[in-house]
Amino acid sequence: MYSTLSLDHIAIAAIAGILPLLFMSALPPMFIWWLLAVFALLAAVFNQALIRLVAVFLLSFLWAVLCADQMVQQVERYADQSAHIQGKVISANINAEGQRSVLFQIRQINGRELSMLEKFQLPLYFSINKQDIAQQMFAGQLWQGNILFRAVHSRLNQGGYDQQRWAMANHQPLTGLVKSAEILDSSLSLRQSLINRIYQLTEALESQDILLALAFGERGMIQPDRRQVFLKSGTAHLMAISGLHISLAALFGWGIARGIQFLFSVRYLGPRFPLLVGWGIATLYVWLSGANPPALRAFFALSIWMVLRWHGMNWTPWQVWLRIVALLLISDPLMVLSDSLWLSCLAVAGIIFWFQWVPLPAQIGYRYRSIVLWVYLQIAMMILLIPMQIIIFHGISWTALLGNLVAVPVVSFISVPAILSGLLLCWSQSLAVFFWWIADRSIIITLFLLEKLQHGWETVTEQMILISFSGWLLIICWRLSLWRCGLFTPWIILLLTLLPLWQRDDENWRIDMLDVGHGLAMVIRQGNRAIIYDTGNRWRNGSMAEREILPFLRWHGLTVEGIILSHQDSDHAGGLSDLQQAYPDAWLRTSTLSLGESCQQGDSWRWRGLTFYVLWPQSRVERAYNAHSCVIRVSDGRYSILLTGDLEKAQELSLIRLYGDKLKSDVMQTPHHGSKTSSTASFIQAVNPKMTLTSVSRYNPWRLPAENVVKRYKKAQVEWISTAKFGQVSVLFYKDYYKFLTLRVHFMPRWYHQWFGSSPYNE
Repeated sequence: MYSTLSLDHIAIAAIAGILPLLFMSALPPMFIWWLLAVFALLAAVFNQALIRLVAVFLLSFLWAVLCADQMVQQVERYADQSAHIQGKVISANINAEGQRSVLFQIRQINGRELSMLEKFQLPLYFSINKQDIAQQMFAGQLWQGNILFRAVHSRLNQGGYDQQRWAMANHQPLTGLVKSAEILDSSLSLRQSLINRIYQLTEALESQDILLALAFGERGMIQPDRRQVFLKSGTAHLMAISGLHISLAALFGWGIARGIQFLFSVRYLGPRFPLLVGWGIATLYVWLSGANPPALRAFFALSIWMVLRWHGMNWTPWQVWLRIVALLLISDPLMVLSDSLWLSCLAVAGIIFWFQWVPLPAQIGYRYRSIVLWVYLQIAMMILLIPMQIIIFHGISWTALLGNLVAVPVVSFISVPAILSGLLLCWSQSLAVFFWWIADRSIIITLFLLEKLQHGWETVTEQMILISFSGWLLIICWRLSLWRCGLFTPWIILLLTLLPLWQRDDENWRIDMLDVGHGLAMVIRQGNRAIIYDTGNRWRNGSMAEREILPFLRWHGLTVEGIILSHQDSDHAGGLSDLQQAYPDAWLRTSTLSLGESCQQGDSWRWRGLTFYVLWPQSRVERAYNAHSCVIRVSDGRYSILLTGDLEKAQELSLIRLYGDKLKSDVMQTPHHGSKTSSTASFIQAVNPKMTLTSVSRYNPWRLPAENVVKRYKKAQVEWISTAKFGQVSVLFYKDYYKFLTLRVHFMPRWYHQWFGSSPYNE
């Protein structure tokens, strides 16, 4: 008799087959793919259930690999190529003056019309002198122009945001640098026209940025300080249109339909009418949100649930969850790389788990049960979502419980219904303005309360990841009565989760060159103490210290005791103020007279067993430029590293005359990012390093590093290591040896972290 598999077993096997995409260091070659495909098809015809489950697992895995390989092939086909394209603007233009990038759907490349399956979305970027083109682009318009395709390539640091993974999850493995563009059709999409209308209606409201985010999913206008309030109060999920918002839209539609039912006979409007209206309003809201992936996922799950209700099918909560997750991943395996998917899935799983394993006591009276249930739910979310908070946001909000108790009801039952009413009544300006005003007041009051709670945010280290699962584990132990089983007690489990806190690094000391694009930031660390050499770049609304350096330091639990600035160029000193704000007790050394303590030739100091020798400049100056870079040799008595800043040829020759063989170091930071103005052959010979570390961005306008400089180092048999190619670079020094590790190759070798496309310059 032919054995059958349950839907649940199939779903589990399908999910398990797609999960390896998260961790694989490389995609298998096609001949391996075909071998596995033959094996899977043979296993599928077996009569044994276990073997057929293996077939489902393999088929799911092969499908996931095929989808990932298509993304990689798309990059290889177009990366670093110039092309003439035609297509349609997808992203809405809300604030024209602030628009720096545009999401574009390509329909034609070099005169060839793309098929429906070949069309893809491409983020377009504009150089400074092309910003006026970006400001003229609105959703729905047809444009053509010349672009340079670029492979997605993000900065990669421990504790930092993984833009490369996000790009793959969102099917955007390429970007385009616009060279020229002209409009073909200026007609706006209906959504863009509606956004323009609502923008005018809400222009005078204090919370316009948040209103537009909740109405259209356009979060680009949200003020940075408000983003921090939502993040640190544990309510950031309210600003992204996802499951909660789509469900509220459906509930809003259901309520309208129920009201209509009171006015008409049941003969005309049957019991399924509210389901249809609710689904219709949810569909409208998904369209308004720009059909972003979280909204689409939520809408898909809601649609499945409504079909079940429509046909009266009784699936258990776990069956619904499992089968929907499986369908989502099968429909798009790359979705497994999405942080928002994991947040949504874990949140729903947590709710089911909590109310099944820790049910609300039946003794609670009906009068107060709904209030207690709401508080109980928020307690569950706070405890069970801690792992995802730490993994994604690298922190915990201890005030998230209070924040969500206040914000979720207000946003759910006042803000969102008022926004939906304002959208549906936009034909009547007076009515629409009234509802937008209600939404605005509710959000301003909510913000006022959340601002008081944002100080409950605490950043945590990577050691807390395992500990964060203790809530789940202890609940399981309690419900299964494992505390009765001798040594296998909750206390033992809790102690096991605490083991990472007692782990100590084996190395004596280490230095980390962070991937900060074009700039420099190095962390000299011993134990949990650190000194920073240069602080990366900054721009109008942020800095590399904020984006990369501080997350790295916090993720490793490091305390900065000192900061050294090589010189005052923005790409080296831009993050100083952010670092000083985070570590006010850290001393500062520079070669600038009016800034910090002295960093000039002859200075030296001891720090935790390391000796710092300052070799250059000969004296401090009013304003330190490249030629005044603070050059430091750091040594533990056996191994050493030479930090050079943006030192240039003339100063290199001076150092050779002054120090000769004393310059010798095992590791060197490449002067001036590998520019042809530095790294003379005589200087390389004098330092005689085994490896040189270069901080440089892949797509920099100066085409660094210079080709002849790279050849010069290789000719001298010096190992060339750059952040552009490897991401974060770490050199670990032990008693009798040292080694280097990189994020792209050693710390997080993932198929989606690889160097896509060709090497455009000299890497």
